[in-house]
Amino acid sequence: MKDLNLFRVKDSVCLKEVFSKEDISEECDGYLIRGNEKVARSIIESLRSRVSGGRWPVAGGPIIGFVGGDDAMNRRAIESLKIDYLVSPEALTGKDGLKQRDSGLNHVVAKMAAEKGILIVVDFGEIASLKGKNKAERIARVMQNVKVCRKVGCGIRIANLRKSKKGVADEFGRKAFGVTLGMSSSEIRDCTQF
Repeated sequence: MKDLNLFRVKDSVCLKEVFSKEDISEECDGYLIRGNEKVARSIIESLRSRVSGGRWPVAGGPIIGFVGGDDAMNRRAIESLKIDYLVSPEALTGKDGLKQRDSGLNHVVAKMAAEKGILIVVDFGEIASLKGKNKAERIARVMQNVKVCRKVGCGIRIANLRKSKKGVADEFGRKAFGVTLGMSSSEIRDCTQF
């Protein structure tokens, strides 16, 4: 698979953005959960019951992505939720420190993610839509997350999580963004494979 999208395209994983368990339907490959930990738990439990009941078309079940929050929420999500992707852990972080950025990910959380096979996903579409100082701060936080993930061996991917084809970057554009972030050549090779 070449991309992770919120719309159906050939050779891509189609996720449906859900905010509650009532939004679950079976016409997509997986789900992108937005909300707090309690909402995520109820959605995942509902999905697990559908898969175990044999009502899901794919034998392994759906792909589950969780949009990150602050440091504590990201850690709890990786420790206790059964997810495949942690999306944009740097998005809802607080104020940066003097020597280190508050990027929503540290070496302990990244190591747990690596052990559980959870991939960290950078939302290129959201970063591209930012302007000025907000964009610079967000890119700096992502650069720090790339370094942390490389150090502990956690996988990091770059995706276009847009709702339409307008403004979607191709595979080469996302790989070029990976070069800008300071990814190694092996990380760049794998950064668009889902």
